[in-house]
Amino acid sequence: MRGNAPSSDASSMSRTSWAILGLVAATIVVVGAVAAGGFDDDEGTVHEPAIEALAERGVLAGTDCGSGLICPGEPIRRWVMAVWLIRALGESPSEAPSRFADVGPDAWWAPYVERFAELRVTEGCATGPDRYCPHNPVTRAQMASFLVRAFDLAPGPAAGFADTATNHHAASIDALATSRITAGCGTEPARYCPDALVTRGQLATFLARALGIVPLPERSGTAPVTGFTTVSVGERHACAIRLDETVECWGG
Repeated sequence: MRGNAPSSDASSMSRTSWAILGLVAATIVVVGAVAAGGFDDDEGTVHEPAIEALAERGVLAGTDCGSGLICPGEPIRRWVMAVWLIRALGESPSEAPSRFADVGPDAWWAPYVERFAELRVTEGCATGPDRYCPHNPVTRAQMASFLVRAFDLAPGPAAGFADTATNHHAASIDALATSRITAGCGTEPARYCPDALVTRGQLATFLARALGIVPLPERSGTAPVTGFTTVSVGERHACAIRLDETVECWGG
């Protein structure tokens, strides 16, 4: 991933304002889209307000995991992340062919991934040939850099997390904390859990906070991460190890 270029508070506010206006103005129509809200598996969860707010704006259309399901506890895939962020930014899918060897033209989300690259939010996951690794999960550290680039967030001082000092994405994590998009994953000491996998519900909350459509957390938040540390993906199934070392699987 490329480094983060410094940006002003004014630039950050302008980018976010345009993103919100784009969401309000745009009507997104996707085959198989889920009607706004009404998911059966997010009721009562901490991420429900963010999921419902994004669903009402069409951000989640076509990315449900079953009839009436959004699977908030499952790891977010890189292609889903690209779709959500491009829509949240008020951007249109690209009309150019994909530059990535592992993103085929038959994938309906391919234009979103290409636009993600055009905006320089991503450079892909590997070269020779260029690849995006669309089905790979996203870590909390990677997610921080994606959000900082997408929303042009201003740099911030060290957030004081005990587990990020040597992380490649430390500057982005600090910027995310300064913007109050994250309050970390735990306290005593304060932690961010950079290597934990981001779930669909967690990304919905981070994204909704970046857009200013849900309340921001207190800086000294104590909510534990309910994500994953390891995931293994097969052709029709996936298994992952949670932070509490229990195992969960999906698919056939």
